[in-house]
Amino acid sequence: MNINEVGATALIIAALRSQEDEVDQPLFSDPYSHWFVNEEFLEKARQLREIHPGIGDMVRFRTVMFNSILAKSIRDGIKQVVAIGSGLDMRPQIVKSDGVSFFEVDQPGVLDFKRSVLSQHGIDVPASVACNYLEVSLPERLAEVGFNRSESSLMIWEGNTMYLPKNLIFKFLNQICDGIEKFDLTFDYIPHGLLDGTYEHKEVIEYCDNVQKVVNAKFYSGFDDLREIEDNTALKVWASGNVLDIGKQYVDEGKQEAFRYLEDEPSAFISAYRFAHVKKA
Repeated sequence: MNINEVGATALIIAALRSQEDEVDQPLFSDPYSHWFVNEEFLEKARQLREIHPGIGDMVRFRTVMFNSILAKSIRDGIKQVVAIGSGLDMRPQIVKSDGVSFFEVDQPGVLDFKRSVLSQHGIDVPASVACNYLEVSLPERLAEVGFNRSESSLMIWEGNTMYLPKNLIFKFLNQICDGIEKFDLTFDYIPHGLLDGTYEHKEVIEYCDNVQKVVNAKFYSGFDDLREIEDNTALKVWASGNVLDIGKQYVDEGKQEAFRYLEDEPSAFISAYRFAHVKKA
């Protein structure tokens, strides 16, 4: 397993986000993502959409989900937000709020690239931990840059779990539980059946294989039953679902129309991409 693959995908995700203004009904605004990408990664994004148009929509819906969970958490009083494997995410600028501290965790190369690009536009990056987060004590490293381990926080783990073996996922989650007093964690994941060939819709397995080829990164893990998380960590699942759920729960009523087409065609591909929101038990 090479965690460097996670960083490599950050540019492709930024390319997909940069195209949001080109769709008929944009679901979010990200005026920064185009700063990071070039034609090579825009082409990668186009290739992903050619595999299945739902791939681009999954990234859109996932962005909406995390944006909405973040906004609600801030309204509910959360004062610390940690992006684990943050990539080129710009939520600290998009969803900035007085009294809320943002922290980013990613490889040194990713954060250095991000810092260099943003400095050209007069923007500072938030407090950051440059590391392979599987190889350090993340609670300790976060504390070194100002994170309060006793204060409630939201952790966003976007686009990471599928690239990591389960034993490392459980070890990492338990380390966070041991080192941080109270937190919510939200993340996306895929079913394990997509990886071992047992998923009921075989065409979706093929789509999954093709995605890995385009992004040049291997998927290692998925979860068919989230009780596996509860059985192996000190976390409790509070919410879970797929992008159809996201459309119903997190998108403003005025933009629900963007999801109507999913109700008119088989949703197997979209529903194979899932999310979970967990809390320390």
